[in-house]
Formats: sequence, structure tokens, C-alpha cells
Amino acid sequence: MIEETGVVERVEGSYMWVSPASSGGACGSCQSSTNCSTSLLATLLQGNKTKTIRVDNKINAKANDTVILGIHPQALLSGSALLYLLPIFCLFVFAIIGQQFFNEIGSIGFGLAGLLLGLLLSKKIAKSVLMKSRLALVGLKIQA
Repeated sequence: MIEETGVVERVEGSYMWVSPASSGGACGSCQSSTNCSTSLLATLLQGNKTKTIRVDNKINAKANDTVILGIHPQALLSGSALLYLLPIFCLFVFAIIGQQFFNEIGSIGFGLAGLLLGLLLSKKIAKSVLMKSRLALVGLKIQA
């Protein structure tokens, strides 16, 4: 589980609004921070200092509690792969179809059309309820 610390700003119903607990911590100085999934999660939480994220409050946190949030690395990896590889796959498939039925210009045109279609599909998938639920942060525990 990829984890990050946050502070509960407020609780509304069954949700808590969490903001980043620190300004970067160790992730900012680590040499491999550009290749690290923990750094990615920290960036999501700390991209904007005033940003708060809505998280299901299954751990019964209260305002001003410091909580540990997490996301499963497999969900993050599979979601990223789907959203990045789908447009490339569509590009190649459409380019091959264009090459079979037309000339090189047709192949390029079909390839670009496939890329655009793949980008639109990726955007639609990213906005889907299933994808959002798979990539949702979860509260793991309240830090003492």
C-alpha cells in the first residue's frame, strides 16, 4: 500500500476532507523521487497547498486528526497503464488499417484518428465511476 500523511480539515457525513500534512518531507530530497510511486501520491496530495481531498471516513476521524491515507499500488499501476496504453494501441491499430486500405497518407490519417479516439476513450474511462473507485484514496488509520 502506498501511504501518505494528511490532516483532516473537516468531516461531513461519511466523508472527511483531508489536506497534506507536510510540504514534501523526504520525497522532495530523494534521488529517485521522479521514479517513485510514493512521490506520485505525495504530488497528488501536495500539488496545491490549499487542496483538500474527499475521502471516505471509515476510520471515524475527526477534524484536526492526522491520518494515514493509502492507495493500492496495483490499482495505480493498472489504471495508469490503461489510460496511457489505450491511445497508443488505438494509434497502431488504426494506422495498420489505414495502411491496408490506403496509402501512407491514409495510414498516417487513420493513425491520428485512432490516437484521438484512444485519448477520448481514456478520458471517458478516467471519468467512469469504476475507475474513480479503484483509484480512490482510503483512510488507513489515525496517527497518534
